[in-house]
Amino acid sequence: MNNENKINVIIKAWETYQNLAKGFGENCWKIRSTGIGFWAALMAYGYQNKEIIVYAFSILIILLFFFLESGMRRLQNKYINNSIEIERTINDYLVGDELALPSKGISTNISIPTIQDFFELLTLRRWMFWFPYLILILTSMLMGYITPQLT
Repeated sequence: MNNENKINVIIKAWETYQNLAKGFGENCWKIRSTGIGFWAALMAYGYQNKEIIVYAFSILIILLFFFLESGMRRLQNKYINNSIEIERTINDYLVGDELALPSKGISTNISIPTIQDFFELLTLRRWMFWFPYLILILTSMLMGYITPQLT
């Protein structure tokens, strides 16, 4: 296979990784918006009926959606990392180096996300991911504390 065919395959792989990462990103936003919708409905019900247990249930619901979104984010990060490796290959080729395929090859098969991948999502650098969930949990706790005093 000549270099022109190889670069075409590499570019197609890069496009595939980009599309997969984009799809996972869109799924993350759908999960988040659905979770916030459920949370808001529970909060409204708890406030209207002065049911403290509903606030605890809302914390459970938002945690479930948090873990679901974190799983999607971890998969998205895997494809982003593969895409970055392909970009390095393309850049090396463009500056005149010999065309070398990525060390792991080209495949949509990714390694299984680990618990370390999960903890990387909780770093301060990624606060825009976890901070909204923290605010929702704290709001649920605050409403659970305030609601008995409203009666």
